Amino acid sequence: LFALLPYSIAASIQYLLITLAFLDGIRRIDRLVRERLLHGKARAYLPLFLIALAVVVHLHRELHLGNINMMLLWLLIVAVEQLDRGRFDRGGLLLGAAILAKPHFLVLFPLLVLRGQWRTLRSSAFALLIGVLLPALLLGWNANIAVHVEWLGEMARHNAALIYTAGDDHRAVNTIYSFLHRAVLDRFLGAPSSGEAYVILGFIILAFGAFVLMNRLRKRTDAFLFEFLLLVGLVPSITLTDTEHFLFAMPLVAYLIHRLVPKADPHWLAFLAVPFLFGYGGNFEDALGSFSDVLVRYGALGIGSFGILLLTTCVWLRSNPGDLGVSNQR
Repeated sequence: LFALLPYSIAASIQYLLITLAFLDGIRRIDRLVRERLLHGKARAYLPLFLIALAVVVHLHRELHLGNINMMLLWLLIVAVEQLDRGRFDRGGLLLGAAILAKPHFLVLFPLLVLRGQWRTLRSSAFALLIGVLLPALLLGWNANIAVHVEWLGEMARHNAALIYTAGDDHRAVNTIYSFLHRAVLDRFLGAPSSGEAYVILGFIILAFGAFVLMNRLRKRTDAFLFEFLLLVGLVPSITLTDTEHFLFAMPLVAYLIHRLVPKADPHWLAFLAVPFLFGYGGNFEDALGSFSDVLVRYGALGIGSFGILLLTTCVWLRSNPGDLGVSNQR
């Protein structure tokens, strides 16, 4: 649709849509975190300001490139709100729409299976089917298949090298695979390989599956919501993406900031959270000068983002001990 418009008009509309998605998205995220994960914490302006400050570097790049990550995050937040209210068909359709735009979010399907949310899966699959078949009405079946094969092939090529070792191409520097390889595995395995990344991914999958099953066993409140947001925030760490994709971690950033202000809970949280938040959103190039390049070279964004994922998980588990008993489907 935008291709039919003059560039200046199309760019202005895209800019407006990103801005609206951010403004409404941060409002929804703040409410979801306060009311569901923090059990009715009162509204305040300081956490909203700090959340915006933590993600503004990524938002600036999102606006500069005219990407759709903020709009997709907004769509996913609306989807999980619907699921949280028991509107599984509506939430599933919205989730399917998000997956059509970014297939990386297929990582949410195993969670739906583990949680037995079959209506959500069915609705998402229906949305995916419609999205795949609809272009055939305009392009024809053969052309439609060719377009999708080319698209999937391009995604595979884009994610072919997931481990950064050296050089000026820093696209893979922020993946969890790069961090683990450079920090530990390089000493034992030498040159990186795709198999190394797949093994790391396998361990992450097993750990997350155990996490979900443990939450079900202990009947932790609002566990599905946290698991959903955790997977969304994990996507940039396990795929090869640009830095603005780390906007997907914004709900976890919001949870962490709400735990920090007005008073850190637990009291030691700031000692770990502040360095991770700086790594995640503190690389202001104009302010940091040459040190900005150092942060890029060492993958500070990826380290900060994955650190936030781990830290929020630990804090959430600490505040939600649950109890042993029959599994809760929520």
